[in-house]
Amino acid sequence: MAKWMGIDITETAVRVAMVRTSLRNTELEVLREERLVDHETPSAALRAATAGLKADIYATALSGDRGYVRFVELPKAAQKAIGEVLTFEVESTLPTELDDAVMDHQILRQPVDDDHIAILAGLAETEQIRERIGLVLRGTGSEPQRVGLGALPLANLITVCPELAVPGPVAIIELGENTSDVLVLKNGEPRMVRTLSRGVAGLPHDARNLAREVRQTLAAWRVQDGTAIERMFFVGAGRNVAGLDAFLQSELTVQIEDLPPLQLEVPAELQALVPSCAKALGIALSTDRRVRTLDLRQGSLQAQQSFQFLREKTPLLAGLAAAILVSFGFSVYAESRSLERETASLEAQLESSTAMNLGKPTRDHEAADQLLQDIIAGKTDDPMPEVDGFDLMVELSERIPSEIKHDITKFDFNKEKLNLQGKVDTIEEANKVATALAEHKCFKDVNLVRTSQIKGEDRQKYILELTVRCGADKKKKKKRPAAGGEN
Repeated sequence: MAKWMGIDITETAVRVAMVRTSLRNTELEVLREERLVDHETPSAALRAATAGLKADIYATALSGDRGYVRFVELPKAAQKAIGEVLTFEVESTLPTELDDAVMDHQILRQPVDDDHIAILAGLAETEQIRERIGLVLRGTGSEPQRVGLGALPLANLITVCPELAVPGPVAIIELGENTSDVLVLKNGEPRMVRTLSRGVAGLPHDARNLAREVRQTLAAWRVQDGTAIERMFFVGAGRNVAGLDAFLQSELTVQIEDLPPLQLEVPAELQALVPSCAKALGIALSTDRRVRTLDLRQGSLQAQQSFQFLREKTPLLAGLAAAILVSFGFSVYAESRSLERETASLEAQLESSTAMNLGKPTRDHEAADQLLQDIIAGKTDDPMPEVDGFDLMVELSERIPSEIKHDITKFDFNKEKLNLQGKVDTIEEANKVATALAEHKCFKDVNLVRTSQIKGEDRQKYILELTVRCGADKKKKKKRPAAGGEN
């Protein structure tokens, strides 16, 4: 929930509007008005108007006669360098130097045509803005975060009064005591802003002069846009002057209406103050981030903004930070306890599993892994043979005596079994071959199966079988070191 305060300071009165917002709705909480003649200074009047109130964000505005508003058309191609181009376009129309002024601009959503964009620019002298910031600071103890200009804050009423956002042009006239502001809206955007030199202070004698200035403004709009304004809404201090709306309606031939109902909660006791405090309400709504309006707190004035809002919220922020830290601590503790319980459960399961399957209970996963490796190493033969066929051929060539003329006719080695068939000159030599092979430590069960005379030759054929096994007990496999470990 946030509270926005809009402060409208004129030559005769101070008006304050405070809006309270939440995720679901917006409520007009306060409307107040204090006459300057009832107080020694404007800051004293502002203190009286804001007595007992505290907002999160403050905003104010300069009156229309203290600044300048310009509507400029620029090619779309100039949008990348809009600051420099806009300064050049506006400076030639001003009676003051831009070095002593602050300017802000807003690109309007509705373009002029396919090649041009419409820009609203507003500016005021730096000293005027600084003076208004100081006045608000003295009256409320807080600096305003935004400073609007003239009748432009009235355009923010669209957020709570969609009827003002119709396609056709409508006008809002704020009737002050000494001056009046005219704002023309089209498609929900400001398209003309004028400050009239007359208000309601000179009525009824000055009524025709006031009507003439309004008529000239409407004629200027007709020349600019080519359309006529058919609806006009009156707000401000002069809205309650008896018979003024009927007189102006007859003089201007324009329908004059009250401000349409607002789509926000307005207490019954504040209903009567809405027309006179409409601009203060528009200023308060300018703090809504969804609203894009001119803000004269730019440049050096922007750098001078204090962090009053954050300072005021320091206790709340500190409390929230403490709550977050405590919540984080509880979360870490709860997670730690949960992990401890899960670890204990897994260790108990490991102990039970190792006792059942490995024959030795343990809660250490590294010890369990070592037990498993030892069992695997003890039961699994090495798939790589200790002696292969080539080794056997080498051994045969070395073991058979060199004086024996020996020829191999068959050599079949498969799964430790060797079937050897060969030719020798005599049976005695076949026995010598068997004896020589039996002396090798890896040759077991050497058996000379039979010998026979080879037909047509004076030689003997023999068949010999043996088992190749180096040692009766296999050595246990050693656990391989982890990757990256020491050699």
